Amino acid sequence: MAEASQRHWDGTTHIDTTGDEPDSVSDVRDPEALADLLGDECARTILVEVKKEPRSAAELSDCAGVSEPTVYRRLERLREYDLVTEDIHPVTDGKNYKLYRTELEGIELDLSEDGFEITVSRRKRMADRFTQFVEGT
Repeated sequence: MAEASQRHWDGTTHIDTTGDEPDSVSDVRDPEALADLLGDECARTILVEVKKEPRSAAELSDCAGVSEPTVYRRLERLREYDLVTEDIHPVTDGKNYKLYRTELEGIELDLSEDGFEITVSRRKRMADRFTQFVEGT
């Protein structure tokens, strides 16, 4: 089992892990804004859907039942907190498209007398873990 150490910074929590546990980092500059974002049904739907498999904005629009511009606005906010990433996929006709995904494992929101503390847990992609293994970092 991995050992973890916790440090508190400005109402947020940072957890360092070692071993096979998910990498957990919470350097959230505005925990209340993140909590507000996660209170949005569209943002939550996007996170659930891109956790299942990478999806395009059009697919996310269909899943969430909202317009594509709304999806793009939520994706931008989710990217601000590194909750989603985008991959560009080239197509033979020259038109590239983006797929959105997440390595998010979980978000823990705790309320203390000092305010909110948020821990965001992510699992690295296999390719990233392989690169770290090969480079010995």
